[in-house]
Amino acid sequence: MLLSNQKRLKIQDIIKRISLDKEVSLKERIYVEKYAKHSSLISLWLTKAHSIRRNGLKSQGSIDGFLQSLGINGLDKENYFNPDIDDISDWFGGSPDWIKRS
Repeated sequence: MLLSNQKRLKIQDIIKRISLDKEVSLKERIYVEKYAKHSSLISLWLTKAHSIRRNGLKSQGSIDGFLQSLGINGLDKENYFNPDIDDISDWFGGSPDWIKRS
C-alpha cells in the first residue's frame, strides 16, 4: 500500500500523540486502524506507540527496550500464549489481516 507523504505525516502525527498519551479523536483512531489493517509498517508503529504509552519508553540497551523496538507485546504479561489454556487459532484471531494472510 503506497501512501502519499501527506497521509504518512498525518498517520505519524496521530501515532505520536497516542504514544505520548495525548488526545486523539475516535475519527483519528479509526483512520489509523484502517491503514494498520493493511500495512505491516503502520501496524508496527501503532503497536510501538501503545507499548510506549503503557510502559514508557524503555532503554534501547535492555531486553524490554529491544522487545519494544520490535513491536513485540512481551512487556504485557497477559499477552503470553499459554498452551494449557489457549487455542492457537483463537490467540491469533485478533491479528491484523496481513498476519492472517501469511
